Amino acid sequence: MEKIKDFFSKIQLNKKTVLNMLLVVFVILVICFIISSIINGNKNRNCNSLREQIIAKTDAYLENNNLWPHLNGSTITIDLSVLNESIIFKDKTISGNITYTKYNDSYIKTVIIDNASYCSTGNFGKEKDKYDDSKNVKVNAYFNYVTVDYYNSKWSSWYPSEFISDKETNGVLLPIDEDDLPVIPNNAVITEYVRETKTYYSYRDKKWRWYRNNIDYSDFSSERPDGYTNKDTSVKLTTENSPWSLNYPTEYDYRHISSKTGYRWYYLVDDEKVYWNNGEYSPVSPGDEYKRDSELSAKMYSYYDDMWRWYNGDTRRIYSNSSSTQPTGYNYKDEETLSYTSWSKFTDTSNLNSSNSSYREERTDIYSRYLIKYAIYSYPILENNVTLSELEQKLGKTYEELSKDESIKIEVTFKFQYE
Repeated sequence: MEKIKDFFSKIQLNKKTVLNMLLVVFVILVICFIISSIINGNKNRNCNSLREQIIAKTDAYLENNNLWPHLNGSTITIDLSVLNESIIFKDKTISGNITYTKYNDSYIKTVIIDNASYCSTGNFGKEKDKYDDSKNVKVNAYFNYVTVDYYNSKWSSWYPSEFISDKETNGVLLPIDEDDLPVIPNNAVITEYVRETKTYYSYRDKKWRWYRNNIDYSDFSSERPDGYTNKDTSVKLTTENSPWSLNYPTEYDYRHISSKTGYRWYYLVDDEKVYWNNGEYSPVSPGDEYKRDSELSAKMYSYYDDMWRWYNGDTRRIYSNSSSTQPTGYNYKDEETLSYTSWSKFTDTSNLNSSNSSYREERTDIYSRYLIKYAIYSYPILENNVTLSELEQKLGKTYEELSKDESIKIEVTFKFQYE
Protein backbone atom coordinates (compact mmCIF):
# COMPACT_ATOMS: atom_id res chain seq x y z
CA MET A 1 0.00 0.00 0.00
CA GLU A 2 2.83 2.41 0.88
CA LYS A 3 4.49 1.79 -2.49
CA ILE A 4 1.26 2.68 -4.31
CA LYS A 5 1.01 5.97 -2.35
CA ASP A 6 4.59 6.86 -3.24
CA PHE A 7 3.93 6.18 -6.89
CA PHE A 8 0.92 8.50 -7.09
CA SER A 9 2.66 11.26 -5.12
CA LYS A 10 5.55 11.20 -7.65
CA ILE A 11 3.08 11.43 -10.53
CA GLN A 12 1.45 14.46 -8.89
CA LEU A 13 4.83 16.07 -8.32
CA ASN A 14 5.72 15.55 -11.97
CA LYS A 15 2.45 17.19 -13.06
CA LYS A 16 3.22 20.29 -11.03
CA THR A 17 6.72 20.40 -12.42
CA VAL A 18 5.44 20.13 -15.98
CA LEU A 19 2.85 22.88 -15.41
CA ASN A 20 5.49 25.17 -13.94
CA MET A 21 7.77 24.50 -16.87
CA LEU A 22 4.98 25.23 -19.33
CA LEU A 23 4.21 28.48 -17.53
CA VAL A 24 7.86 29.53 -17.74
CA VAL A 25 7.95 28.70 -21.43
CA PHE A 26 4.76 30.71 -22.01
CA VAL A 27 6.19 33.74 -20.20
CA ILE A 28 9.39 33.47 -22.24
CA LEU A 29 7.36 33.31 -25.47
CA VAL A 30 5.33 36.36 -24.47
CA ILE A 31 8.48 38.30 -23.66
CA CYS A 32 10.00 37.24 -26.96
CA PHE A 33 6.85 38.29 -28.78
CA ILE A 34 6.90 41.70 -27.10
CA ILE A 35 10.58 42.17 -27.86
CA SER A 36 10.00 41.07 -31.46
CA SER A 37 7.04 43.45 -31.80
CA ILE A 38 9.13 46.32 -30.48
CA ILE A 39 11.97 45.46 -32.83
CA ASN A 40 9.62 45.05 -35.80
CA GLY A 41 7.82 48.25 -34.85
CA ASN A 42 11.10 50.12 -34.82
CA LYS A 43 12.06 48.54 -38.14
CA ASN A 44 8.72 49.53 -39.68
CA ARG A 45 9.10 53.09 -38.45
CA ASN A 46 12.63 53.25 -39.80
CA CYS A 47 11.56 51.86 -43.17
CA ASN A 48 8.57 54.18 -43.41
CA SER A 49 10.77 57.14 -42.57
CA LEU A 50 13.28 56.06 -45.23
CA ARG A 51 10.49 55.62 -47.79
CA GLU A 52 9.09 59.08 -47.02
CA GLN A 53 12.57 60.60 -47.35
CA ILE A 54 13.14 58.97 -50.75
CA ILE A 55 9.67 59.92 -52.06
CA ALA A 56 10.06 63.53 -50.91
CA LYS A 57 13.31 63.86 -52.87
CA THR A 58 11.98 62.19 -56.02
CA ASP A 59 8.72 64.21 -55.84
CA ALA A 60 10.82 67.37 -55.80
CA TYR A 61 12.90 66.07 -58.73
CA LEU A 62 9.75 65.39 -60.81
CA GLU A 63 8.30 68.77 -59.92
CA ASN A 64 11.46 70.69 -60.76
CA ASN A 65 11.83 68.90 -64.09
CA ASN A 66 8.11 68.76 -64.94
CA LEU A 67 8.21 64.99 -65.36
CA TRP A 68 4.91 63.92 -63.78
CA PRO A 69 3.11 61.36 -66.02
CA HIS A 70 -0.23 62.84 -67.10
CA LEU A 71 -1.90 60.05 -69.07
CA ASN A 72 -3.76 57.36 -67.17
CA GLY A 73 -1.62 54.23 -66.81
CA SER A 74 1.56 55.94 -68.00
CA THR A 75 4.71 55.65 -65.88
CA ILE A 76 8.09 57.20 -65.25
CA THR A 77 10.94 55.60 -63.31
CA ILE A 78 13.43 57.77 -61.40
CA ASP A 79 16.75 56.18 -60.53
CA LEU A 80 18.09 57.40 -57.20
CA SER A 81 21.46 58.03 -58.80
CA VAL A 82 20.08 61.09 -60.64
CA LEU A 83 19.27 62.89 -57.39
CA ASN A 84 21.56 65.67 -56.25
CA GLU A 85 22.46 63.96 -53.00
CA SER A 86 22.84 60.36 -51.87
CA ILE A 87 20.43 58.73 -49.46
CA ILE A 88 22.19 57.04 -46.55
CA PHE A 89 20.80 54.26 -44.37
CA LYS A 90 22.80 52.31 -41.82
CA ASP A 91 25.94 54.10 -43.05
CA LYS A 92 25.37 52.80 -46.58
CA THR A 93 24.31 54.58 -49.76
CA ILE A 94 20.91 53.40 -50.97
CA SER A 95 20.54 52.39 -54.60
CA GLY A 96 17.37 51.69 -56.55
CA ASN A 97 14.51 53.58 -58.17
CA ILE A 98 10.92 54.77 -57.81
CA THR A 99 8.29 54.21 -60.49
CA TYR A 100 5.43 56.71 -60.67
CA THR A 101 2.23 55.36 -62.24
CA LYS A 102 -0.70 57.66 -63.12
CA TYR A 103 -3.62 55.90 -61.44
CA ASN A 104 -6.85 57.65 -62.43
CA ASP A 105 -6.69 60.96 -60.51
CA SER A 106 -3.69 60.09 -58.34
CA TYR A 107 -0.24 58.51 -58.45
CA ILE A 108 1.04 55.17 -57.17
CA LYS A 109 4.72 55.25 -56.19
CA THR A 110 6.55 51.91 -56.30
CA VAL A 111 9.76 51.94 -54.27
CA ILE A 112 12.50 49.41 -55.20
CA ILE A 113 15.71 49.90 -53.20
CA ASP A 114 18.85 47.83 -52.52
CA ASN A 115 21.60 48.04 -49.96
CA ALA A 116 19.05 49.17 -47.38
CA SER A 117 19.39 46.35 -44.84
CA TYR A 118 15.98 45.12 -43.68
CA CYS A 119 14.28 47.97 -45.65
CA SER A 120 15.32 46.65 -49.04
CA THR A 121 12.34 46.05 -51.37
CA GLY A 122 11.52 44.47 -54.70
CA ASN A 123 10.09 41.03 -53.97
CA PHE A 124 6.53 41.26 -55.32
CA GLY A 125 3.86 38.58 -55.37
CA LYS A 126 1.17 37.59 -57.86
CA GLU A 127 -1.16 40.11 -59.51
CA LYS A 128 -4.33 41.09 -57.72
CA ASP A 129 -7.30 43.23 -58.72
CA LYS A 130 -7.70 45.22 -55.50
CA TYR A 131 -5.55 48.24 -54.62
CA ASP A 132 -4.27 48.65 -51.04
CA ASP A 133 -2.53 52.00 -50.59
CA SER A 134 -1.02 50.99 -47.25
CA LYS A 135 1.54 48.70 -48.91
CA ASN A 136 4.43 49.04 -51.33
CA VAL A 137 2.84 47.93 -54.59
CA LYS A 138 3.92 47.35 -58.15
CA VAL A 139 1.37 48.46 -60.72
CA ASN A 140 0.75 46.81 -64.08
CA ALA A 141 -1.43 48.73 -66.53
CA TYR A 142 -3.23 46.97 -69.39
CA PHE A 143 -4.90 48.74 -72.29
CA ASN A 144 -7.79 48.44 -74.70
CA TYR A 145 -9.76 50.97 -76.69
CA VAL A 146 -13.24 51.72 -77.98
CA THR A 147 -14.42 53.78 -80.93
CA VAL A 148 -16.39 56.98 -80.20
CA ASP A 149 -19.18 58.58 -82.25
CA TYR A 150 -20.53 62.03 -81.37
CA TYR A 151 -24.12 63.28 -81.63
CA ASN A 152 -26.34 66.25 -80.83
CA SER A 153 -29.83 65.92 -79.40
CA LYS A 154 -32.72 68.03 -80.66
CA TRP A 155 -33.41 71.31 -78.86
CA SER A 156 -35.79 71.25 -75.93
CA SER A 157 -38.78 73.56 -75.58
CA TRP A 158 -38.28 77.04 -74.12
CA TYR A 159 -38.70 77.17 -70.33
CA PRO A 160 -39.27 80.19 -68.06
CA SER A 161 -36.79 81.10 -65.34
CA GLU A 162 -38.94 79.55 -62.60
CA PHE A 163 -38.30 76.15 -64.21
CA ILE A 164 -34.51 76.60 -64.11
CA SER A 165 -32.26 75.61 -61.20
CA ASP A 166 -30.08 78.26 -59.56
CA LYS A 167 -27.26 75.73 -59.04
CA GLU A 168 -24.89 74.88 -61.86
CA THR A 169 -24.34 71.38 -63.24
CA ASN A 170 -21.12 71.09 -65.23
CA GLY A 171 -21.06 74.87 -65.42
CA VAL A 172 -24.64 75.17 -66.76
CA LEU A 173 -27.94 76.08 -65.09
CA LEU A 174 -30.20 73.15 -66.00
CA PRO A 175 -33.97 72.69 -65.64
CA ILE A 176 -35.13 71.71 -62.17
CA ASP A 177 -36.99 68.77 -63.70
CA GLU A 178 -34.56 66.58 -65.66
CA ASP A 179 -37.48 65.40 -67.80
CA ASP A 180 -37.43 68.85 -69.43
CA LEU A 181 -34.06 68.02 -71.01
CA PRO A 182 -33.90 66.40 -74.46
CA VAL A 183 -34.12 62.60 -74.52
CA ILE A 184 -30.86 60.81 -75.35
CA PRO A 185 -29.93 57.07 -75.46
CA ASN A 186 -29.42 55.32 -72.13
CA ASN A 187 -25.82 54.42 -72.99
CA ALA A 188 -24.93 57.96 -74.07
CA VAL A 189 -22.03 59.72 -72.38
CA ILE A 190 -22.83 63.43 -72.06
CA THR A 191 -19.98 65.64 -73.21
CA GLU A 192 -21.67 69.03 -72.96
CA TYR A 193 -24.93 70.72 -71.99
CA VAL A 194 -25.69 73.63 -74.33
CA ARG A 195 -28.01 76.30 -72.96
CA GLU A 196 -29.49 79.03 -75.12
CA THR A 197 -31.35 81.96 -73.55
CA LYS A 198 -33.80 84.48 -74.94
CA THR A 199 -35.80 87.36 -73.49
CA TYR A 200 -39.56 86.73 -73.44
CA TYR A 201 -42.17 89.46 -72.98
CA SER A 202 -45.58 89.78 -71.36
CA TYR A 203 -47.81 92.83 -71.11
CA ARG A 204 -50.96 94.20 -69.57
CA ASP A 205 -52.97 97.33 -70.34
CA LYS A 206 -54.38 100.04 -68.12
CA LYS A 207 -58.09 100.82 -68.62
CA TRP A 208 -60.32 103.64 -67.46
CA ARG A 209 -63.95 104.72 -67.65
CA TRP A 210 -64.38 107.79 -69.84
CA TYR A 211 -67.30 110.24 -69.70
CA ARG A 212 -68.87 112.81 -72.02
CA ASN A 213 -70.34 115.54 -69.85
CA ASN A 214 -68.34 117.13 -67.07
CA ILE A 215 -70.85 116.97 -64.22
CA ASP A 216 -69.60 117.64 -60.68
CA TYR A 217 -69.11 114.36 -58.85
CA SER A 218 -67.86 113.45 -55.39
CA ASP A 219 -64.92 111.17 -54.71
CA PHE A 220 -65.75 107.48 -54.47
CA SER A 221 -67.51 106.72 -51.23
CA SER A 222 -69.60 103.91 -49.75
CA GLU A 223 -71.86 106.33 -47.93
CA ARG A 224 -73.36 109.60 -49.19
CA PRO A 225 -70.90 112.46 -48.73
CA ASP A 226 -72.12 115.75 -47.34
CA GLY A 227 -73.44 118.01 -50.09
CA TYR A 228 -74.38 115.22 -52.51
CA THR A 229 -77.73 113.53 -52.82
CA ASN A 230 -77.63 110.95 -55.64
CA LYS A 231 -75.55 107.81 -56.15
CA ASP A 232 -74.32 106.91 -59.66
CA THR A 233 -74.59 103.13 -59.67
CA SER A 234 -73.18 102.83 -63.20
CA VAL A 235 -69.62 103.26 -61.90
CA LYS A 236 -68.59 101.19 -58.90
CA LEU A 237 -65.27 100.48 -57.21
CA THR A 238 -64.46 98.24 -54.28
CA THR A 239 -62.06 98.73 -51.40
CA GLU A 240 -59.20 96.36 -50.73
CA ASN A 241 -59.96 93.40 -48.48
CA SER A 242 -59.52 94.19 -44.84
CA PRO A 243 -56.99 92.20 -42.75
CA TRP A 244 -58.31 88.98 -41.25
CA SER A 245 -59.62 89.56 -37.74
CA LEU A 246 -61.38 87.71 -34.95
CA ASN A 247 -63.68 90.73 -34.64
CA TYR A 248 -66.92 90.43 -36.60
CA PRO A 249 -67.29 93.61 -38.70
CA THR A 250 -70.27 95.91 -38.66
CA GLU A 251 -72.77 94.97 -41.32
CA TYR A 252 -73.78 97.46 -44.04
CA ASP A 253 -75.70 96.99 -47.25
CA TYR A 254 -72.55 97.88 -49.20
CA ARG A 255 -70.25 95.53 -47.24
CA HIS A 256 -69.26 92.00 -48.28
CA ILE A 257 -68.09 89.82 -45.40
CA SER A 258 -66.23 86.52 -45.75
CA SER A 259 -65.00 84.09 -43.10
CA LYS A 260 -62.30 81.47 -42.72
CA THR A 261 -60.96 79.29 -39.95
CA GLY A 262 -57.87 80.80 -38.35
CA TYR A 263 -55.13 78.92 -36.52
CA ARG A 264 -52.15 79.64 -34.38
CA TRP A 265 -48.85 78.88 -36.15
CA TYR A 266 -45.54 77.80 -34.68
CA TYR A 267 -42.09 76.39 -35.36
CA LEU A 268 -39.93 74.28 -33.05
CA VAL A 269 -36.76 75.37 -31.30
CA ASP A 270 -35.21 72.61 -29.15
CA ASP A 271 -38.62 70.87 -29.15
CA GLU A 272 -40.26 74.05 -27.82
CA LYS A 273 -43.07 75.73 -29.78
CA VAL A 274 -42.40 79.31 -30.84
CA TYR A 275 -45.68 80.92 -31.97
CA TRP A 276 -46.04 83.46 -34.74
CA ASN A 277 -46.84 86.96 -33.44
CA ASN A 278 -47.09 85.63 -29.89
CA GLY A 279 -50.00 83.36 -30.74
CA GLU A 280 -52.11 85.49 -33.09
CA TYR A 281 -54.56 83.66 -35.35
CA SER A 282 -54.25 83.53 -39.11
CA PRO A 283 -56.14 81.54 -41.78
CA VAL A 284 -52.95 81.22 -43.88
CA SER A 285 -49.44 80.09 -42.96
CA PRO A 286 -47.05 82.97 -42.17
CA GLY A 287 -44.16 81.04 -43.77
CA ASP A 288 -42.88 77.66 -44.90
CA GLU A 289 -41.19 77.03 -41.55
CA TYR A 290 -44.45 77.27 -39.60
CA LYS A 291 -46.75 74.41 -38.63
CA ARG A 292 -50.45 74.72 -37.89
CA ASP A 293 -51.62 74.13 -34.33
CA SER A 294 -54.80 72.26 -35.19
CA GLU A 295 -55.89 72.11 -31.55
CA LEU A 296 -56.39 75.89 -31.50
CA SER A 297 -58.71 77.44 -34.07
CA ALA A 298 -61.12 80.35 -34.38
CA LYS A 299 -63.45 81.92 -36.92
CA MET A 300 -61.90 84.94 -38.63
CA TYR A 301 -63.44 87.64 -40.85
CA SER A 302 -62.46 89.92 -43.70
CA TYR A 303 -64.54 92.33 -45.78
CA TYR A 304 -64.56 94.78 -48.64
CA ASP A 305 -66.95 97.65 -49.41
CA ASP A 306 -68.59 98.87 -52.60
CA MET A 307 -68.05 102.54 -53.45
CA TRP A 308 -69.72 104.91 -55.88
CA ARG A 309 -69.50 108.52 -57.00
CA TRP A 310 -72.26 110.83 -55.85
CA TYR A 311 -73.86 113.85 -57.58
CA ASN A 312 -76.67 116.41 -57.32
CA GLY A 313 -79.60 117.11 -59.58
CA ASP A 314 -81.14 115.01 -62.31
CA THR A 315 -78.22 114.93 -64.75
CA ARG A 316 -75.40 112.47 -64.32
CA ARG A 317 -72.29 111.69 -66.28
CA ILE A 318 -72.50 109.46 -69.33
CA TYR A 319 -69.73 106.84 -68.94
CA SER A 320 -68.17 104.58 -71.53
CA ASN A 321 -67.09 101.01 -70.91
CA SER A 322 -63.54 100.53 -69.65
CA SER A 323 -61.07 101.40 -72.38
CA SER A 324 -57.35 101.96 -72.71
CA THR A 325 -57.78 104.63 -75.35
CA GLN A 326 -60.23 107.51 -75.47
CA PRO A 327 -63.51 106.50 -77.14
CA THR A 328 -64.98 108.89 -79.66
CA GLY A 329 -67.16 111.49 -78.04
CA TYR A 330 -65.87 110.87 -74.51
CA ASN A 331 -63.59 113.75 -73.63
CA TYR A 332 -62.88 113.09 -69.96
CA LYS A 333 -61.03 110.25 -68.29
CA ASP A 334 -61.99 109.18 -64.77
CA GLU A 335 -58.51 108.48 -63.33
CA GLU A 336 -59.87 106.71 -60.25
CA THR A 337 -61.53 104.00 -62.32
CA LEU A 338 -58.13 102.60 -63.30
CA SER A 339 -58.13 98.82 -63.84
CA TYR A 340 -55.79 96.37 -65.56
CA THR A 341 -56.17 93.62 -68.07
CA SER A 342 -54.67 90.21 -67.23
CA TRP A 343 -51.04 89.68 -68.10
CA SER A 344 -50.61 88.20 -71.55
CA LYS A 345 -48.74 84.97 -72.18
CA PHE A 346 -44.98 85.31 -72.57
CA THR A 347 -43.78 85.48 -76.15
CA ASP A 348 -40.39 86.21 -77.70
CA THR A 349 -41.69 89.45 -79.24
CA SER A 350 -42.21 92.74 -77.40
CA ASN A 351 -45.64 94.38 -77.85
CA LEU A 352 -44.65 97.67 -76.26
CA ASN A 353 -44.10 100.61 -78.58
CA SER A 354 -44.51 104.37 -78.75
CA SER A 355 -48.17 104.10 -79.78
CA ASN A 356 -49.24 102.16 -76.66
CA SER A 357 -46.63 103.12 -74.05
CA SER A 358 -49.11 105.52 -72.37
CA TYR A 359 -51.29 102.64 -71.18
CA ARG A 360 -49.25 99.43 -71.64
CA GLU A 361 -46.92 97.85 -69.08
CA GLU A 362 -44.38 95.17 -69.96
CA ARG A 363 -42.50 92.56 -67.95
CA THR A 364 -39.71 90.31 -69.13
CA ASP A 365 -38.34 86.89 -68.27
CA ILE A 366 -35.30 84.96 -69.44
CA TYR A 367 -36.35 81.71 -71.10
CA SER A 368 -33.94 78.83 -71.70
CA ARG A 369 -33.75 75.87 -74.02
CA TYR A 370 -31.23 73.03 -74.12
CA LEU A 371 -29.28 70.79 -76.46
CA ILE A 372 -27.16 67.88 -75.26
CA LYS A 373 -23.92 66.86 -76.94
CA TYR A 374 -23.11 63.24 -76.26
CA ALA A 375 -20.92 60.32 -77.28
CA ILE A 376 -21.68 56.65 -77.91
CA TYR A 377 -18.85 54.20 -77.16
CA SER A 378 -18.42 50.86 -78.90
CA TYR A 379 -17.53 47.67 -77.07
CA PRO A 380 -13.76 47.11 -76.55
CA ILE A 381 -12.09 46.49 -79.89
CA LEU A 382 -9.28 44.17 -78.77
CA GLU A 383 -10.25 40.69 -77.65
CA ASN A 384 -7.77 40.88 -74.76
CA ASN A 385 -6.16 43.78 -72.93
CA VAL A 386 -2.54 44.47 -73.90
CA THR A 387 0.46 46.35 -72.58
CA LEU A 388 1.03 49.96 -73.61
CA SER A 389 3.84 49.08 -76.00
CA GLU A 390 1.64 46.44 -77.65
CA LEU A 391 -1.21 48.95 -78.02
CA GLU A 392 1.07 51.55 -79.57
CA GLN A 393 2.43 48.95 -81.96
CA LYS A 394 -1.05 47.74 -83.00
CA LEU A 395 -2.38 51.26 -83.66
CA GLY A 396 0.83 52.74 -85.00
CA LYS A 397 0.65 55.77 -82.72
CA THR A 398 2.15 56.85 -79.41
CA TYR A 399 -0.03 57.02 -76.31
CA GLU A 400 0.19 60.81 -76.49
CA GLU A 401 -1.11 60.78 -80.07
CA LEU A 402 -3.86 58.28 -79.21
CA SER A 403 -5.03 60.44 -76.28
CA LYS A 404 -5.66 63.33 -78.71
CA ASP A 405 -7.62 61.19 -81.18
CA GLU A 406 -11.30 61.98 -80.42
CA SER A 407 -12.51 59.04 -82.50
CA ILE A 408 -11.27 56.54 -79.90
CA LYS A 409 -11.08 56.30 -76.13
CA ILE A 410 -8.33 54.42 -74.32
CA GLU A 411 -9.45 52.17 -71.46
CA VAL A 412 -6.98 51.20 -68.74
CA THR A 413 -7.19 48.22 -66.38
CA PHE A 414 -4.86 48.04 -63.38
CA LYS A 415 -3.39 44.98 -61.67
CA PHE A 416 -1.38 45.11 -58.44
CA GLN A 417 1.49 43.11 -56.99
CA TYR A 418 2.29 43.41 -53.30
CA GLU A 419 5.47 42.69 -51.32
